[in-house]
Amino acid sequence: MTKSVGSKHTETADPHWLEWLVGGVCTFLVVTLFVWIGWDIYRYEDQAAQFEISLLSVQAEHENYRVTFDIHNTSLSTAAEVHVRGDLVSPDSPESSDVTFDYVASESHETGILFFKKDPASGTFNLTVMGYTQP
Repeated sequence: MTKSVGSKHTETADPHWLEWLVGGVCTFLVVTLFVWIGWDIYRYEDQAAQFEISLLSVQAEHENYRVTFDIHNTSLSTAAEVHVRGDLVSPDSPESSDVTFDYVASESHETGILFFKKDPASGTFNLTVMGYTQP
């Protein structure tokens, strides 16, 4: 603690135990942050983005069917403008729907929704990543 008399400042005693605690916790957090960043730099490999798509649900909604899916970027590279297309091949006529994700970060999941006029269970349904850009 600092004691002020007039325009002079003098240290009165050893720091309070709370100051030591706060300083220790902050030091631990800063060191942990640097180790985490270093680990990310160490394990990074320059590779193309790789995606896994899984179908989550199909729900009837008025005159449409809502298809919810999950896209997982398994690589350490980020992708931008990820274009996903859903194709429904049925005996009557084919149907397709697409969506574009602005950004799919490395090792992350995003959820998307496509709409179809016919039930996706009525034919062969495919979800495909059509392309992306590197940010």
